Formats: sequence, C-alpha cells, structure tokens
Amino acid sequence: MKLLSIVVPVYNTEDYIRRCLDSVVAADGRSRLEIIIVNDGGRDGSLGIAKEYAKKYPECIVLIDKENGGHGSTVNKGLEVATGKYFRVLDSDDWFDTLNFEKYLADLEHCDEDLVLTPYTQEYTFSGEKVEYKYEQFEHDRVYTWDDMEFDENTMYFTMASSSYKTELLKECGLHLYEKSFYVDMQFNVYPIPYLKTVRFLDYPIYRYFIGRPNQSMSQENLTKNLPQHERVLQFIVDYYAATKEKCSERQSEYIAWIFYFMYYSHIDIVCQKLKKRHKAYKLIKTFDNGLKKTAPDLYEKVSVFPYLRWSRRLGFLNVWLFNKPFSRLIDLGRRLRAR
Repeated sequence: MKLLSIVVPVYNTEDYIRRCLDSVVAADGRSRLEIIIVNDGGRDGSLGIAKEYAKKYPECIVLIDKENGGHGSTVNKGLEVATGKYFRVLDSDDWFDTLNFEKYLADLEHCDEDLVLTPYTQEYTFSGEKVEYKYEQFEHDRVYTWDDMEFDENTMYFTMASSSYKTELLKECGLHLYEKSFYVDMQFNVYPIPYLKTVRFLDYPIYRYFIGRPNQSMSQENLTKNLPQHERVLQFIVDYYAATKEKCSERQSEYIAWIFYFMYYSHIDIVCQKLKKRHKAYKLIKTFDNGLKKTAPDLYEKVSVFPYLRWSRRLGFLNVWLFNKPFSRLIDLGRRLRAR
C-alpha cells in the first residue's frame, strides 16, 4: 500500500503545473506516493505536461483525463481510485514546500490518526506577501480526540490545504463533492467530521497556496458572480448537520456549527458586496436566517454564540441594510480586544 495519495486537480494551469508536480516528485521517498493527476477537460497545454510527467514517473503518477466537471468532480474521481493510506489534495497552481514535505512523509510513516494536520502558507501573487496559518492552540505531535479539542473564533478550522485524511475514512463517510460548483472545499471540511476520532497536529507548513489571480474562485469578482453556489454549499452544511446530529458527539456538532458560522459570515459579506440595493441584501439574509431558525433551530442557537450574528439578530439585520462593513469591523475589534 502507498503511504499517501495526492489528487492534483488540473484545469488550464499550464503556467503552474510544472512547479506543482516538481515540488512533489523531487521529494525523497516518492515511491511511497500515489500522485493522481485529474485533468478536468482543460484546453491548454496542461494535459500534455501531465502526460510527460506520467511517462517519466510511472511508479508514482496516475493520470486521468475526463470531461469538465469542476473541482469537486476531480476530488471525487481521485478518491475513487486512491489506494494510499492517507489522502490529500494539491491544486495544480499550488505547490508543496519540498523539504518540509520530505519531513512530513517521514513523520506520516509513524502516524495512524484519522487526520493529520499541518500549517499552510498563502502566497499572494502581486504583493509578494506570505502569510502562514497555524494551529497554534494545539500541541504538536500529540494525538487528540474530540474531547481534547476546543474551538473559538480565533481557531483555524481543518482546511483542505492542511489536511491528510485516512483514505478509508473518506470512503466510509461517502465523501462526494458537488460538481460544477465552487466552494466545495467547505464540503470536504465537513463531510468526515462525524466519522473522525483522532487528530494529530504537526508544526511545519507544507502547502503553498497561490492566491490573488483574477480567475480564482476567491477573487472578489467571482465571489459575487458565484453567490448562488456559495449559498448552495452553505445550505449543504445546514442539511448535513441535521442529517448527522444523531451520529455526532456534542463537540462534533459544535465544530460543524462553527464551520457553518464562518461560511455564513462570508456569505453575508458577499451578499452585501454583490447587491447594490441595500434593502435587497437585507431581505436575502433575513430570509435565509428565518429559514435556518425553522429548519435547524439548534444550529441557529449554536451560532448565536458568535457576537456578529448575535448582535445582527438583535438589530434585526438592519446592520446589513445600513452599515454592514463598519459593523463587522467593530465586532472584529471587540473580539481582538477580548483575546488580549
């Protein structure tokens, strides 16, 4: 059995894919890897480059060429064929820190936790800025269960860029991401939670997340254009919370609620930026929140612990209509002051 399956989704990234693949195949111990390149129907030279690497490294590279189905479809396809003990995703415009990745493979040999997490670094395209995201409140190289972990507004959740899950766990939970949709990383972050028992945190960053290109899903233009997809994934979390709450422990339910809050907060922000008519934005958020209260009242109450939503609800979401940005910054300032 291979130690680690890495799915590399590819769609028109000929300018970046070599850097991505070189960062993986250059690592000592690549024989322990299963690198699953999934070309998602792109029309540039990416497929030709992928074929070149598959021919050069047949012992570790599997190439799949399929019709376009979106990022979620590439992860779904990769998971179907993955045979490694652990599974993670590396987008083809991103890359790994090769030296840290070698260290990670050596450590992963001795791991048997359901999830192994590492920090990751965001590399901003135009400014050259680098920001490292860490799990600072957790001890490194310690095995945690849900009872050992606590989360608050300052905690980083288990992101796709930082996560290596046991492959069999992802298959057991029935992980299947939406196709032809953005923001499916949030589904990836939520699906395994009811099945997850043990977690290990390591203290060195591996993933380099290349951010700031105009055509990325997180660009401002695409955030507003793809608002319906954002709401669809947000509703998925609500439905998944309701469907699995009998299986989840209280801490697991709190964690899913916590992820939901972060996406809900982003959703309100996107709505406010997209809709120039403040009253329309207000009605859209008010309608969603009323629906949440009716369909998932316990989730509605759980996210009320966060000051932004608690005070927004007390104000009847008038802040969305009148002054959402200043209100958001004021709440954030209060949170930072409390954290000191």
